[in-house]
Amino acid sequence: MSMGAMSDVLGRATLVRLDVYDANARCAGATVADGAAPPTLSKVASAGQPIKLDVPAGRHVLLLSAFGDATGTQLLGSACIETDVKANQPACFNLALADAPDLAEPVADVDMAGTSGDVDLARQLCSSAPDSCPAGQYCATDGNCAAGCKAPGDCAATPVTPMCKTAEHRCVQCLVAGDCPLGKQCSPSGTCVDGCIPAAPNCKSGDQCCSMLCIDVASDIFNCGSCGRACSSAHVTTAGCNNKLCAPQCSSGWADCNHPISGTDDGCETNVNDVARCGACNAPACNLAHATPDCPAGACTVKSCNAGYFDCDAKASTGCECAGANLGGATPGCCPAGTCQTAHTDGFGHSFYDCISAYSEQLARDAAKAYAPTVNPFGNNCPNGTTKVICSMSATACTCWAYADTATSNPATGRARENTSAATCFCPTAGDQPWN
Repeated sequence: MSMGAMSDVLGRATLVRLDVYDANARCAGATVADGAAPPTLSKVASAGQPIKLDVPAGRHVLLLSAFGDATGTQLLGSACIETDVKANQPACFNLALADAPDLAEPVADVDMAGTSGDVDLARQLCSSAPDSCPAGQYCATDGNCAAGCKAPGDCAATPVTPMCKTAEHRCVQCLVAGDCPLGKQCSPSGTCVDGCIPAAPNCKSGDQCCSMLCIDVASDIFNCGSCGRACSSAHVTTAGCNNKLCAPQCSSGWADCNHPISGTDDGCETNVNDVARCGACNAPACNLAHATPDCPAGACTVKSCNAGYFDCDAKASTGCECAGANLGGATPGCCPAGTCQTAHTDGFGHSFYDCISAYSEQLARDAAKAYAPTVNPFGNNCPNGTTKVICSMSATACTCWAYADTATSNPATGRARENTSAATCFCPTAGDQPWN
């Protein structure tokens, strides 16, 4: 509800209060008619500021009061309206504020039936010192008896409004704040409404007087821990306040790692999809072997491998655990079973990688590829025209495997094979064959 264009009364107001009554209440001019139950909801705000209400749909009576002071004791004027509120629709009300009445209100003529025939009591003359009017009436300023209380006992029969506001001759619910339960203040109209005065708060234990309302600062998200300390909405799906600490439900990928009791709240301030703190407030940084890490969903993953390393077991915890060369295939750099390549030497100080660990023709061929002398260093020990050579030791002979350009080459492989004795064919020593 917005204040809209301010009237003269609002222009002079410091504070406004909006009291919401149920459907049984009625307006009586600029105030609520006598006998109404206490309001179901009360809100206060600075003059000119909007007031937000959360009330059920249906008929309500709204009483707007304007005060000239910040404590809500100097009533400037009021306005009352009876209206129907519809669900999920904005409501606008044109409330014309009337100046607060003088203490001596004009009294309307009231015709009442007497016990001995019809008597016009409104014209009955009276004396105000002492008051000579019967019970339930008082001597008005015009010298006639008028309906209204003049002493506390006149309202005893009405438990909802048992006190007499003698200056206005009205039965009311309260006269001072002490007449109301904790968390309630006595409004100028004489009803107990939600509220307090900071200088003399009337709040239950644990509550604080915030903006003239008693607030439980242990659970209120707008006054969490102290008056005016609102919980931040940064990266928050649902705000919360628990035991004076903001306790939000965080958006995906964010966490509330900082819980300040005082000062400005920072909401869910920590990105837990960051490699520096992956998954939780106290999680360590992602540190993966031979890899650049990532944290896309609160868990460390391998973003990329360092040159010459591969992730063959698909486990982030081991990083890029395999050293080798890009062999191609479904998982480049890894053996078909998802294991690491085997490191070999060709016996001449040249290292290479493949997926074979025992002596085989394929291993000899791979070793030959690792060594390519421009001149055959072995003379006639291996076929003429060979340019790459490696030997594998068997139980009885040393077999030379080599690329060859001779007509005797195997058409399928382009390689020639020659068996020679160990004495004439160079073979690696034990120290040169870690691939054995």
